[in-house]
Amino acid sequence: MNKKKSGLSLFDLFSMGFGAIIGVGWSATLNNLLRNGGGPLPAILGFSAATILFIPIALCFAELAPAIPEAGGVIAYAKKAFNSKIAFIAGWFIAMAYISIVPWEAIAINDIVCYLIPSIREGEPLYTIMGENLYPGTIAMGIAMSFLVIIINWRGIEKGAKFQSFMILFMLAGSAICVFFTLIKADFSNLVTPAYAPMEGKNHFSFLTGALAMLGLAPSYYAGFDTIPQSVDSAKDVPKKSLGKIIIITLISAGLFYAMIFLSAGVSYPWLDIVEMDRPVLSNLLRTLYPGVLGEILWYICIIATLAGLFSTWNGFYIASGKALQGMAKAGALPAVFAKEHAKYKTPVVANTFVSVIMMLGPFLGAGVLDIMSILESAGFILGWGIACLAVIKLRKAHPEMERPYKIPGKLLFPILGVIISIIMFINCIVPGMPGYMGTAGVIAFVIWSLLGIIFYNVNKRKLQ
Repeated sequence: MNKKKSGLSLFDLFSMGFGAIIGVGWSATLNNLLRNGGGPLPAILGFSAATILFIPIALCFAELAPAIPEAGGVIAYAKKAFNSKIAFIAGWFIAMAYISIVPWEAIAINDIVCYLIPSIREGEPLYTIMGENLYPGTIAMGIAMSFLVIIINWRGIEKGAKFQSFMILFMLAGSAICVFFTLIKADFSNLVTPAYAPMEGKNHFSFLTGALAMLGLAPSYYAGFDTIPQSVDSAKDVPKKSLGKIIIITLISAGLFYAMIFLSAGVSYPWLDIVEMDRPVLSNLLRTLYPGVLGEILWYICIIATLAGLFSTWNGFYIASGKALQGMAKAGALPAVFAKEHAKYKTPVVANTFVSVIMMLGPFLGAGVLDIMSILESAGFILGWGIACLAVIKLRKAHPEMERPYKIPGKLLFPILGVIISIIMFINCIVPGMPGYMGTAGVIAFVIWSLLGIIFYNVNKRKLQ
């Protein structure tokens, strides 16, 4: 009798990565994405360029993941290649990115559910934060959905991964229906009338700078392929060489998905009218294209697919956040208690509890803080990705004998490109006047997090040696 396989499958890993990448922006806030690029064509160009530029970075993860199959991903790689100090830096900023996303999704769930149940926002608001009203119903909904994510993952990563795979299949089916019905109304003149237009409040002034603005935004929209290495220790039955391939497939699949959404929406209706639509944008676009019963059905299909996308991102980063903290603890960059696992389910119980507490704060903060969280995500991911690329270079020189089930071709060409790309994208985020500049609020939040990291490192310096 064949032994039953346990742990995560290849499709589970793909679902975790792809689901973490594709959230709700493709549907609910499509208008803002088009504004950020100045039209569907610059948006497609910017995100397609990002897909290509991220390939060298993804290749580095593809080499490292099967070679160092430990929880924590880039944290474990930095520990192996460098030392606990670099592992702490990588972990601190990756944790910043991951943990920012988890409450972000707890906030975003209210926005989507309120389209279906508007009464959640009825009555007097409890208070206002950064211009956003907080209602008892929205807070309760955010908490309830947060508990759902916690419960799904409580009994082990396999349960969370199966939920993730189901959500991905649901989202792909729903989004395919949306794309099909928008393409039926295709008129390619909609893409070029005009091909580009400046948008108030956005930091671009030409077709090229619009594409560059999308490139600066891309890390927060593509972040997710790096969640796959966080859980490779739970995929023991997956061939090591396949781990690298699935990371590349996940990244390219996400790039194709975004391009198809921008293209199908852009050809179906004048895009300058799309950017003025209320959220949920893609649902409202379908309702506009198909007045009557069919439009109403498509509206609900798109909303449900959007919810599936939100849950897949939320669930994926909840799993990855706990694994990242556990990886930091195993690398000596956090107190050892964060590495503790549940006796029965083998989940990182202390790390997951910490992430759960942070997640529960989201519904009490409201949508006013979403932009700052998104900025922190991009900067954190870029730093972590750059360190991963440096780790490949260092390990090739320091440990040439190390087993590498997948080895990047071209010697060190792609890792060096990955480092250069990471540096350029980080500069695009933090330098005023650049198309992807994070803004004053983002810089302040990033500096505060960095100072906290310095304090934490020095307080725990002896333990981190």
